[in-house]
Amino acid sequence: MPYFVKATDTSGTVTLRRDTAAAALKKATELTNDGCWDVQIGTPDGRVYESNAFGELRADAEAHSG
Repeated sequence: MPYFVKATDTSGTVTLRRDTAAAALKKATELTNDGCWDVQIGTPDGRVYESNAFGELRADAEAHSG
């Protein structure tokens, strides 16, 4: 099920697809480190995590993976 990473930079907004929460979190971190803002992750169930809630997504993903 796809996760969508959305971010904004000086060129505009980009939305990227990732197959797992871990991959989405990794890409969101990379985009933040590259200077993007308004970074969000959308989950397959329609929930949207803002950057200040990525820890919650990480905890949820770890709880469901094991």
